[in-house]
Amino acid sequence: MNRSLYTFGIFFLGLSAACSLLQSLIIFQIGGGIYTLNSIVIWLIGINVISGVGSVLLLKYFHFRRFWLAFYTGCIALISNIFYLAIVCTVVASRQLVNYYKPVAIVFLCAGSLHSIALIFSGGRKHFWLKIAGAYMLVIGFILLSTTLWGTLVPPVVLEKITQFASLAACLIPVLFIMNLRAEVGLLKAENVHSPVPEPASDTLGTIKVAACIITLGLGVMLSIQCYSQIYWGKKNFENTKALAQLFEARIFVNSKGDTLRYRLLKPLNYDPKKLYPLVVSLPYGGQPGTDTIRQIEGAAAAEILSAEPNRTRYPAFIFVPNCPAGSGWGGIPNYPSVDTLVYKAISALDTAFSIDAKRRYVTGISRGGYGSWHFICTRPDMFAAAIPVCGGEDPKLASKLVNVSVWAFHGAKDQNVPVSGSRGMIEGMKKAGLHPKYTEYPNDGHNIWYQVSITPGLWDWLFAQKKN
Repeated sequence: MNRSLYTFGIFFLGLSAACSLLQSLIIFQIGGGIYTLNSIVIWLIGINVISGVGSVLLLKYFHFRRFWLAFYTGCIALISNIFYLAIVCTVVASRQLVNYYKPVAIVFLCAGSLHSIALIFSGGRKHFWLKIAGAYMLVIGFILLSTTLWGTLVPPVVLEKITQFASLAACLIPVLFIMNLRAEVGLLKAENVHSPVPEPASDTLGTIKVAACIITLGLGVMLSIQCYSQIYWGKKNFENTKALAQLFEARIFVNSKGDTLRYRLLKPLNYDPKKLYPLVVSLPYGGQPGTDTIRQIEGAAAAEILSAEPNRTRYPAFIFVPNCPAGSGWGGIPNYPSVDTLVYKAISALDTAFSIDAKRRYVTGISRGGYGSWHFICTRPDMFAAAIPVCGGEDPKLASKLVNVSVWAFHGAKDQNVPVSGSRGMIEGMKKAGLHPKYTEYPNDGHNIWYQVSITPGLWDWLFAQKKN
């Protein structure tokens, strides 16, 4: 192993550390939102190729030094990383193989921990940085493995912080290997392993370095721009959410067990208790921290439209926006906590407090709210007359329950956040049951289709015309 391969390995390990740092900083900015960015899959593949090259060169180094335990466990760790990357990319791109994620993640972390232990016991006393790298990796691996195995016992906010800091700490791992390789560069001459690299090979290595820098820079800029865009629109949406919250009355529902649901309610203009009014349940995609009751109604898009003065006049109705607590949803998403039953109880309580037409209850929502819309009408078809699920889904086996519920669903064919198969499956299930749902799919659009949905001719007239028999 010559000096050029040492410097080549140092270069790729440094590039890997820089990529990890950028990704970690973005995670600190937008958290799990990083996995909704359009370029995240190609970014993950790109940085794993970079780190993979560095890992292969480290394996060559272990082989050269005859650190056999580190070499073989490193091979196992590299192979497990490839499988882990494949699962992550598949889950992010299509939401398939979700059930395989946790087992593969556990195998990946266990393989990494095994490699860490091998590093600690590899080489002699002079390989100080190698042992430090092993010990450091073992600590981080233990933290990540613990959160993977017992993460459900930790509050979501705490779990997110632990993951963020562990991700940041992991950026230092390539640096420790760099320190080990640099410490050995000075020994190359004494050990007679400094044979020069042929000029064509040297040119090839230089070209690979330049190409790697250009590709990494391009992917990094793309990811950073998308991160900035998400932050910008997040702030913009929050401003809209604050304006929406000022229009609505903040209320609290507590059931017989003491469970609490915060929600917002807007009464019809010139409310007359002698008349019956429809109720529109606008499910937000929220899920923000429990202390931020305003952000928890973020994404209640139908409520924003229907609370505008012209629409309040044209469509007099109660608009109900339940808070979406952190780490919870409205149902329809496998293995995800739901507060659906509490929402149903709150709706029933509103029936006794106000003049609400029980035959004209509607539900709508986007993304998490889209899943919830399908889930609400499948689990309580007796409660709702119609639904507008946007970018959602549910188990198609439940579609036959929607005999007396009118549905107009929407989805983008290129949705990377919520697979379009969710809506397609439900629509197909309803048709097989002899029902006639309405479905609009945008062939060239992804997840952000709400504007097109909101201006669909006749949409709101259709909704408010629906009534249970």
